[in-house]
Amino acid sequence: MVIAGGGPAGCAVAAALAELGLSVLLLDAGVDRHKQLAGELLHPAGIRDLRALGFGDVVDGWKAQPVQGFAVRFHAPARTLVLPYGRGVTGLSLEHATLTEPLLESVSRRRGVTARARARVTAVEHNDGRGVRLRYTHAGTEHTVRARLLVAADGRASPVRRMLGIAEHHTRLSTMLGVTVDSACLTHPDHGHQFVGGAVHALAYAIQPGLARVMVDLPLGSTVQTLRDRPELLLALPPVLRHAVWRALEQRPAVRMASNDDWLAETVCMGSAVLVGDAAACCHPLTASGMASAFHDARALQESLHRHPGPIPRALEQYAHARRPAQRTRVALASALYSAFAGQDEGMRALRMGLLHYWEHSPRGARASMALLSSEEPRMRVMAREYLRVVAHAFAAMLSPGGPGGSLRSAAPLLRSAGPPLRGTVASAVEQVGSWLHRRVRRPVYTLARAGWASPRRAFASNR
Repeated sequence: MVIAGGGPAGCAVAAALAELGLSVLLLDAGVDRHKQLAGELLHPAGIRDLRALGFGDVVDGWKAQPVQGFAVRFHAPARTLVLPYGRGVTGLSLEHATLTEPLLESVSRRRGVTARARARVTAVEHNDGRGVRLRYTHAGTEHTVRARLLVAADGRASPVRRMLGIAEHHTRLSTMLGVTVDSACLTHPDHGHQFVGGAVHALAYAIQPGLARVMVDLPLGSTVQTLRDRPELLLALPPVLRHAVWRALEQRPAVRMASNDDWLAETVCMGSAVLVGDAAACCHPLTASGMASAFHDARALQESLHRHPGPIPRALEQYAHARRPAQRTRVALASALYSAFAGQDEGMRALRMGLLHYWEHSPRGARASMALLSSEEPRMRVMAREYLRVVAHAFAAMLSPGGPGGSLRSAAPLLRSAGPPLRGTVASAVEQVGSWLHRRVRRPVYTLARAGWASPRRAFASNR
């Protein structure tokens, strides 16, 4: 088994496959993770998966900060709502390199795992249901290897995905600027912070004692100078935090930059190759769900290979059925939240007031939102249901005397803005239900077909 990528997703998959007694070659490109603006907040579900994969000692050794949920600060009206994780569970946040490097060191010591540092896949020469043949470089030498399975865990821009010829849907959203400030500037200790409704969206959380990361979402093409020239962009932040960010812009090293993108692969498996983590699906980081989703992928792949130890394509088909709906839900959720949090048109302002009204008046709704946001709830139909409820609460806010929702004049813009994402979410939910029914019915129909009592061609004609 060959895994391309030594980040959190690749390490988790390597551990998962090694637990099955499989021989694993882990190829890590050796990027400098101290310079990356990447995953630092881990939801409780991701922590559970890491412990289940044998990384409990790594998790316990992290110098991490506890995360009890999110504090969402609305700019207008100025209100802050706290959304806790369910059942008293806790997440963690820590600097990306501090998180990732111990995972790689730990998995490299596992029986059956061979790790190659500064190694990259350069070509996939052959890929079918019987296995793959690929080339990779390591220490200045090119090697050829055959494997039963190739796992692409090499990030959102996945070179391996492109070598496999898997199409992708890609939308570039914005530019992210990240700085570090004194964690005392955060208003809610032990929480992630979302600052919504201002000129730009921002996310903040502690990454070590006394230190917090602040990530500011800027228009495409922005630079550090953009924020220096337009200080009004940060008016949605509390004054103490706002001034701390301005000071951080002048420090060295001052900032980390990254692009925010939606990526969704057309398929997550082809022949004897499979995509996991951001290589399969990636979205705006406001949900902080990337690592939790990747660890879910690793465990789902492990379960699929355990159930189907024979032909790889059968195991990958089960993996796709298990994880594809959750990956699509994650991307759709982040897209919908980003539009609601950062949109400046009248319709999105009304939808934002619907979120505020929903979370203020429905504890159950707040719990459902957090379950989606933290990767506990993967079903698109649940997201579609919650989106409809937010729209309904937006209308309720409009009608509420003295409420924050404005007037009914916002109804038409709300429907225009919320309509397209709602239609897409409902369509995906219907597709997922159809896929679920197809999987549930397929096995009995083929059993009947072997007895000559049914025709699979007719039974599944509507599912092509």
